[in-house]
Amino acid sequence: MIRSIIKSTNNLLKSNVAINSNKRFFATEASATSDLLTFSLLSPHQTIYKDKKAQLVTLPGAKGIFGVAKNHVPRIAELKPGVLQINHENGDLEKFFISGGFAFVNPDASCYINTIEAVPVDQLDADEVKSGLTRYTQLYNDAQDENAKAVALIGLETYQQMAFACGVSA
Repeated sequence: MIRSIIKSTNNLLKSNVAINSNKRFFATEASATSDLLTFSLLSPHQTIYKDKKAQLVTLPGAKGIFGVAKNHVPRIAELKPGVLQINHENGDLEKFFISGGFAFVNPDASCYINTIEAVPVDQLDADEVKSGLTRYTQLYNDAQDENAKAVALIGLETYQQMAFACGVSA
């Protein structure tokens, strides 16, 4: 009995039915030529970066902040409003405030970041952020039903993240 099982297993391994073990399922060495991540930052109205090289991209995930570098484990992640930080190939640091979105980290050392809005942090107007934070705090406190409270909470959390990004205190 055992001999027939071993023989069947050997025949299966020799046949074309065997599983292709060369496929990448987790992050492994994608390319010997570069130690950099290739990423694209996209919004519906603009391509901010397309196939740009970076050492590290730090993202505001719905479950917490996380960094993506070459050889990161593939994943799809929901993004919340917050700061996206790019450590460029030359060492320069760039920050964007994003409205949320999705990040697609691929096994080939690439990452696609899709967001509705992306604004360089240095272009945020501190006075407008303070005003928006005050307005949405008031809307949240005055909300009478669950729907109004939920809408106000989205605005409040977004303005809180903007305030944090540009160093504004409440």
